[in-house]
Parts: sequence; structure tokens; C-alpha cells
Amino acid sequence: MSFSLKILLDTWLKLSTEQGSKLPDDQKQFIDAGTLLPIASFEAIGGDHIRVAFGVDRQGRQIAFKGRNTWFVYRPSVQVLQNGQVIIVPKPAPVISLSARVIVDTWLKQSTVQSAALASEHKQFIDAGTVLSVSSYNPAPADHLRIAFGRNSQGQQIAFKGRNTWFVYRPAIQLLQNGQIIITGDSSPASIGKINAKGLELIKSFEGLRLEAYLDAVGIWTIGFGTTEGVAPGMRITLAQAEAFLKRDVEKFETAVIANVTAPINVDQFSALVSFVYNVGAGAFAGSTLLQMLNRRDYQGAADQLLRWNKGGSEELPGLTRRRQAERALFLGQDYKVFL
Repeated sequence: MSFSLKILLDTWLKLSTEQGSKLPDDQKQFIDAGTLLPIASFEAIGGDHIRVAFGVDRQGRQIAFKGRNTWFVYRPSVQVLQNGQVIIVPKPAPVISLSARVIVDTWLKQSTVQSAALASEHKQFIDAGTVLSVSSYNPAPADHLRIAFGRNSQGQQIAFKGRNTWFVYRPAIQLLQNGQIIITGDSSPASIGKINAKGLELIKSFEGLRLEAYLDAVGIWTIGFGTTEGVAPGMRITLAQAEAFLKRDVEKFETAVIANVTAPINVDQFSALVSFVYNVGAGAFAGSTLLQMLNRRDYQGAADQLLRWNKGGSEELPGLTRRRQAERALFLGQDYKVFL
């Protein structure tokens, strides 16, 4: 019985499941489409990657790249064959659809200066309610986005005055991915960095308030609104101290979210993540599949990952299940209060 790996698209062999573009050269190896390599073993990892250990070539020599014979590969780029027959077909890459929804009358512009200062050929008026397909976007100075428009429903390239790439004032639009808001016009960069009232309500509701130290569900000394840092048996605090501890802890976990998330998120998504990290810890979040999916801009997948974090040890905890449901709802812009 022989196994082999067939490369369908130019791709990277990688030492982790991180995107190839983010890895240093010594942790990746480019492989051309059409390459066929014998493998000794393989294992599906997280649904999107396969870990393969390469076998020996026709001369009996161990196949290795940069001194290593075991690598990760992105599943949509390959097939695994057994005795020449396909046994693992490429998993289709998720379809990502981006669009911009104009929420107030505004201008598309060829620079970030005020529209009044631009000549008519350098700006295009757009009515509120307009929805346009987007192929890519990037943050721009002065609270703007630089947007490259995609194609309309008839497959025609969207362009204004012969150009498909324009700047737009961020508060005037919402950016949607597969119908879900990922950048909202009512959020400024300053506000995405501070938890909102919804997130604080969620934390307080599920953490509860205890002014005397107690052991939580997994045996950690806790006080106030779920504070664990510096807590000892017999410790007592006031309500004012509990609020101060909450503020300190929230700021720490806000920093953890900002440090780890590279995908654009809105203030509700940010607040849901702060609540989540407040509960599970910054280390668990940094190493989570949830974060990997979010940074790949798989927002629905990241939201669904929240539901997996509902156990204390090996047992499901009903309170944690409700909390994860509430955080997921807030992340997706839905009614989270039904779970409080």
C-alpha cells in the first residue's frame, strides 16, 4: 500500500497552520502545482490543513525539505492518493463575499481630504442605502477606508468615472462579509479598543458579584466580578473595590484582544471577545482555533468556536453554555440578552 500527496495549486509546506505569508522562510517551503510526493503518513488537522510525513523517493532516500520530513499543507491545495486512487479530495475554500453598505449620503473620493475641496472628477456622490460589491479594502488615514469595488450581479466591474478604487469616510458606511457586519459606521478606531456597555453588562451578569473570596467552578479563588488575580481565602472587599478590580481586569483583557486580533472587527465583536478572554484568559485565547479563524476573517466560524468553550474540566457547565451563547450573539450583532 502506497500513499502520495498531489499538489493541485502552487502552495506552501509549513511548520504550522499559520498563513504562509506570515511565516519566515525557514518555516515554509514553496511547492509547485503538479508535484507528486510519496508520504509515509498523514493526519487531518482542524479541517483546513493536513499534516504529512514524507516517505522515500525511488532511490530509497528520505524526502525532506530544510532538514524536515513532516509538514503542514493547506487542504484545498492538495489531494491524498492511496495506490494512485484519490482518498482525500481538496476541501473547498470558504466563499467570502464582501460588500459596502452606505448608511448616510456620502462621497467616494480619490483622496482623504474633505470632499468640498475636491474637483468633481475626483469625487462621486453615493446615496444612503446603496450596497456595492467589494473586492478588497484597507484602512486609510483620517478615519477613511480605501475600497476596491468588485463586480455587480451581472458580472460587470463596478467603476465610477473610470475608477474602481476609491476612499470613503468610514463612519458613512458599513462593511459586510457574507452578510455579517465587520466594520460598522457607528464605530470609530478609538471606540474599538474599549469595551462597550453591552460587553460590561454581559461580564457582570455572568460573573455575578461576590464581596468575599470563594472557589469558582474549577477551584480558583475568586472575588468581585470574577477577579482572580491576587485573591486569597478569607479576603473581603467593598463594592467600590470590586468595580476597580473589574476596570483593571477589563483593561488587561482589552489589551490582549488588541494584541492578538489582526482582522477588522466592530465594537460589538470587540466587546464579545473581551468578555470571552475575561473568562478563559489571554493565553487560551492567543492559542485558540477561534483566533486563527478570526484572523483569517472567517467571522461566522470564529463566532461558532465560542460555543466550544463551555466546559469546566471535562464537564459541560450550563452557565458557561449560556455565556458563550450570549457572547456569540453579541459578536454577530444579535440579541444577547435572551441568554442573560
